[in-house]
This record gives sequence, C-alpha cells and structure tokens, in this order.
Amino acid sequence: NIAANKQEQFVTLCQLIGRPELASDPRFAERETRKQNRAALKVLIEDALADASAAAWEEKLNRAGVPAGRVLTIPQVLGERQVTERGMTTRFEGMPGMDQALTVVRGGFMVDGAAPLPAGPPPALGEHMDDVFATLPARGKTRAQA
Repeated sequence: NIAANKQEQFVTLCQLIGRPELASDPRFAERETRKQNRAALKVLIEDALADASAAAWEEKLNRAGVPAGRVLTIPQVLGERQVTERGMTTRFEGMPGMDQALTVVRGGFMVDGAAPLPAGPPPALGEHMDDVFATLPARGKTRAQA
C-alpha cells in the first residue's frame, strides 16, 4: 500500500521509482486526474516497483516521506517483531480434536502493561450448546429436548 496523497508525496514517489515524468504527465499531474486515470497509473507504478522487494520499497518510500506498507499474510503478521515482543498471541496446546497447537490473538490493547488473556481455548464444536439453549424461550430444554 502506498499513500502518496499529497502532491509532493506523489512527486517524490515518481522520482523514487525512476519515473519522474509521471508527475508532469497531464493524466497524473493533479490529484483529480490521477483518480480519473487510476488504472493506468497503477500499472505504471506496479511495473516500476517490480525492480525490488516489497520490503525494500517500504523502507525506501517511508524514509523519503511517502507512507507505504507491505500487505502481509496472517502468518507474516503473527511473525512480525512488534507482535511477538508485545505478546499479542497465545498458544493453546493439546486441544481435543486438534493435532496441532492453536494460536489466537490477544486483545489489541494493554492493561497495566499486559494484553488481556483469553479465558481459555475456544470451545469445541457444540460444547456450550446446552447452555445456549437454556437461555432461549423454551427455558430449561437441552439441545436433545429442543
């Protein structure tokens, strides 16, 4: 993702990707014309970005004042340094019916320096059904009786 919303950011982006002429191209010279010609601009920028990795562009663009961030997969996000250092996940081992550990995301905020812990692992399929059915209008009936 690249957020070159300001004119000076767009000019910087064009210079960094080696296409300074795009900043003066009538199709892209103004924010409004960039919106109108977004598809064409997207192709040109993507072609220029193919010369380096997403991580390299993220670093280069941010260093120059053009907000940019890689789009990560869930496993990549969970492996990011800030996620692990802040303890933003919890692993549950040996859950019934699962042949591997389950990683869950903790609260995205801190209380007294720690992210809230889940009360426990997620319930097994149907584990709380009787409790749920007991709260429904036909009170007191179990799943089997309902």
